Amino acid sequence: MTFQPGVGFIFTMEHKYKLDAARPKPEVTTWAIDFETYFDSDVSVRKLGNKAYFNHPGFDAYLVTGHSSDGETFCGHPKDFEWGKLTGCRVVSHNASFDENLYLWGRDTQGWESCDYLEWCCTADMCVFFGLPRNLGGASATLYNLEMDKSVRDRMKGKTFESLDKEQQDEFLRYAEEDARICLYLWLDLSPSWPEHEKEISNLNREICRRGIAIDTDALKDNLGALQLKLFDAENSIPWNGEAALLSRKAFNEECRKQKIEPPASLAQDNPLAIEFSKKYRKEFPWITSVQEWRRINALLQKLQAFDRAVLPDGRYYGGILYFGAHTGRFSGSGGNLNLQNLPRGELFGVTMRNLIKADEGKKLVVVDLSQIEVRTLCWLAGDTEMLKEIAEAEDIYETFAVRFKRWETGDKPLKDVNPGLRHAVKQTVLGCGYQASGARYAAMENITLDAGEEAVKTYRSCMPKVVGLWHRYKGDLAIAADIGENFEISLPSGRSLRYGRVKRMKDNTFKDGKNHFKYFVKIVQQGRQSNVSLFGGKLAENASQALARDVFCDTMLRVEKNGWDTIMHVHDEVVVEVEEDKAEEALRDITEIMSTPPSWIPDLPLAAEGKILDCYEK
Repeated sequence: MTFQPGVGFIFTMEHKYKLDAARPKPEVTTWAIDFETYFDSDVSVRKLGNKAYFNHPGFDAYLVTGHSSDGETFCGHPKDFEWGKLTGCRVVSHNASFDENLYLWGRDTQGWESCDYLEWCCTADMCVFFGLPRNLGGASATLYNLEMDKSVRDRMKGKTFESLDKEQQDEFLRYAEEDARICLYLWLDLSPSWPEHEKEISNLNREICRRGIAIDTDALKDNLGALQLKLFDAENSIPWNGEAALLSRKAFNEECRKQKIEPPASLAQDNPLAIEFSKKYRKEFPWITSVQEWRRINALLQKLQAFDRAVLPDGRYYGGILYFGAHTGRFSGSGGNLNLQNLPRGELFGVTMRNLIKADEGKKLVVVDLSQIEVRTLCWLAGDTEMLKEIAEAEDIYETFAVRFKRWETGDKPLKDVNPGLRHAVKQTVLGCGYQASGARYAAMENITLDAGEEAVKTYRSCMPKVVGLWHRYKGDLAIAADIGENFEISLPSGRSLRYGRVKRMKDNTFKDGKNHFKYFVKIVQQGRQSNVSLFGGKLAENASQALARDVFCDTMLRVEKNGWDTIMHVHDEVVVEVEEDKAEEALRDITEIMSTPPSWIPDLPLAAEGKILDCYEK
């Protein structure tokens, strides 16, 4: 394995690290810590989230394994470990959001010895930064060519350590010791090249999740009851309830034919045939609406139940946000069976889920987000300095684009007041056409005619030649990488790069112009697993724009923290900070200024931010 500055790690079979290789001792003694805990279908961290799992009556942390860079090891019950050994040391775990929080819980509630460790870092976060699988087995297989038997852990579902015989216990102890040892080796081998600010982002993200979010538990109970009643009503209006699965397509079709109506080819919510079918028959046959709504009601109910299960007696929900959850580096939802990064917007079946997140008593939520960040990063990557200058001077960037598209002339009154419909259309064109969407694709996205879609695409491409040039440049670089057999990367101004690995090329026979056209594919880690992904210029521009937006946002998030404001949640390009009521105005001013100031490594990127002071979360 080699590392190239600005490029990253290049993994090949002949460059894998050896587990038995000699490793220099780090300057700071490092301990790898790994807990083993009881789990079953109900007592599960995946279902409950960390804190609710730890506080479940059935929870038991029965084993901790420690492996230090000084050669010291421990494998036994957490109450028997000398936790003071970690004072002044760096601690690492493969999923530190679990292991560090478990130690803190044990210290505070179980009497485990207190210690003042230097920092607790996550090797899973570190691995995914380098394009390795997030899980320990996948990372060790890729880096060390070591296949780890994780079935040993899987077989512990519903079992206690005491219930195992001596042979099974010894096997499990060996498994636990290997996990800690591999975790330590990963840290020693990779951490010297993990950027310090990325480690800070990983650590801060876990700290944010530890703070929790206050939940309006009274409204939650009311919403649960109302939604359960709606689900009951929907179920009872479906004719085959009790005889077949409620969402059985066969039962649906049979009922349609029984009523002498032809069922649609698809029941997907956004399918045109399904929409037309519903409009035509739902008044005469209300059960059609019930079938369509049952799945949505049930999905929303499950989200509310996830909140309900995981809210602790302090009235706070402690969910998870995953560092580097996407290939671009963006965060994703994690833990507690609820994705905080993708909560439903607005009211749905009488429930406004975002409003359940509230400020604690005597406090306010200050919510600030970066304005049009991907539009700005795309123009920066394209080198469109003229557009960036216009954006920096604009009060409304979509009016600026409307002028560039020759659809508006600047006057005394702003576009948003004179013609909000035109502003909306321009905004959709800017957001929808920047990543090489075809006219047909854009028309489908916006539910407009094909002619209108093609005209919008033509306008964007003719008026944004630098962005079009970026697509072609990325496609050309991709083709070169495929031709010469080298790994493909896109360098970012933050110092990191998007890594795609080896590129495979296949002939594209969909074109009939007699020319040679090709499709390009790579394998990248998505949601912790390697996936085949098709790439083209516009897709790479989207990836790079989102990655740069992520790096800018993370820089601002670190600065917000260093200025003394406690973020309790972040969603895409938005921070949610909880402050004392009398500090809310000051926090809003300070955070907005911080997030409107570009990072030192990209001073020519014009940023803007806007925010609100709220009693409960919205948007």
